[in-house]
Amino acid sequence: MKFKLILGLALVLFVPIRQSLASEPSTNRPPQKLVHHWQFITFPSTLPEGKHCPSFLCGYDEHVRLGLRLDIMGIMPEFFKTNGITARLYRADGEIVEPTVEGKKLLNNPISINTATRRPGIETPSQVMTFFPWGTNALEESWVEVAMGPERYWVEMPYGFDRNPADPLPPSFPGGPPRFISAMKSLTDHDHVVRWQTVHYDLGVIQNGWRLSLIQSNSVDSESDVVLYRDDVKIGTATSWATDSPTTAVRVWDGTGTLIGSRGTDVHIQDGGMERSNRYDIAHNGDEQRCWGQIEISVDDKSYRVVVPSSLYKYAHGHASAN
Repeated sequence: MKFKLILGLALVLFVPIRQSLASEPSTNRPPQKLVHHWQFITFPSTLPEGKHCPSFLCGYDEHVRLGLRLDIMGIMPEFFKTNGITARLYRADGEIVEPTVEGKKLLNNPISINTATRRPGIETPSQVMTFFPWGTNALEESWVEVAMGPERYWVEMPYGFDRNPADPLPPSFPGGPPRFISAMKSLTDHDHVVRWQTVHYDLGVIQNGWRLSLIQSNSVDSESDVVLYRDDVKIGTATSWATDSPTTAVRVWDGTGTLIGSRGTDVHIQDGGMERSNRYDIAHNGDEQRCWGQIEISVDDKSYRVVVPSSLYKYAHGHASAN
């Protein structure tokens, strides 16, 4: 699957794991034995106050045992001449976690990107990465504090994402919307809250050799971008996508078995006709329960499901507040 990373950066060093969920017919209740196979989380590179910040990307690669991976990008090489980077992960239960041994080695080991277009005398941005050990994280939010010189960036992790995705799903509980941790009670002008933007899932190869992916967001009300990809396109022929065929639809199965509908709001075709994206607004839903649900995507007469935490689809569960 060709993913067009919306950050617009050369992220060739990040190779997210690819896991597929088998297709299944719609039933009254979703199956119970599931794991959470996500790919990566994106973050904006501009803060709400209009200031630019480094770009962050969070995920894990094929070596799940290495833990939660954080990439920090857009760092100019001169930064490392007089500065270093530190990072710590804060869990909702008060635990403060240092990077793994491997993560500490990599955190201040910059690697240049865009080497193919480098010109003499012009410095190009670098990036670093680090790893944190997986936590039990029973559907609790977490934050990564990244200190770069005088600036500190608090990188938000939606609940359900700092646990090993290969582990069995933890149980639901009435935790309500996420909140800031105690370490964030006295933020200064040098502290910057970096909200998560989208979570990407790869559902693999589907009918007709197409590939299917899901890009999920939940700033207030949740949205689903269903992305179809095909590589058999000949520009100017009937092999490129049409806006109305195949038909797609999205609905969510809450952890209680409640069915939540959606409304299509946009469709666009790009990448020379190889990629089509359909956007859906998930119907307003929400309560105090933190749980695991499933997003079901229909492509013509086939349906595919991916398991997600309710931080990705419940109203006001996407972003933490100070209250």
